[in-house]
Amino acid sequence: DINLKTFCVFCVRFGSDKTCVHCNDHTFLDGVSSVGDYKNSILRNLIINWKYYGDRSAEQFLKKIFIKSINRVCPPVLSFYSTHVPLHYGRKRERGFDQAQVVSSWIEQLYGIPALDLLVRHSTNKQQGGSGIKRSRLGELDGIFRIDENAEFIPENILICDDVFTTGATMDAAARCLKDSGVKTVWGFVLASG
Repeated sequence: DINLKTFCVFCVRFGSDKTCVHCNDHTFLDGVSSVGDYKNSILRNLIINWKYYGDRSAEQFLKKIFIKSINRVCPPVLSFYSTHVPLHYGRKRERGFDQAQVVSSWIEQLYGIPALDLLVRHSTNKQQGGSGIKRSRLGELDGIFRIDENAEFIPENILICDDVFTTGATMDAAARCLKDSGVKTVWGFVLASG
């Protein structure tokens, strides 16, 4: 089991996975649930092999870790729909899959939360998971997402999925886009935070 203490992912104040009062005035995510800590070498290496090297066997191990933690890592109790932080279409074409979309499909299977494709990334940013790459700060990526014109409706409560939460710049930019479109609650769900 890959245990993780609960804390505000923006300032690391322990006690709750909800965005703390000190951070919620300048962020758009209401909180983030995480299966594990990105510092855990097993979890980190599985994600890297899956995401950057297309190792689909690593994907199966990650899903098993997720299933094992299902009772510990629960989304908030609201009527949620899930969506994902989408890759830019060029990066998705390179990889052959979108890892955040896969996580959203697991949420649908395991929690029964319907998955929707709500966002489109119309601009790309440098990959943030690799070492030595400048990390984006909060607010720097605002505007890289838009609502998918094929979205049938925009729910009030969204569980937004991704594989990793590092600085939060990407997921918070996606949350801002959703909230600007009328969403009331945006809660993040990731395999690892760090």
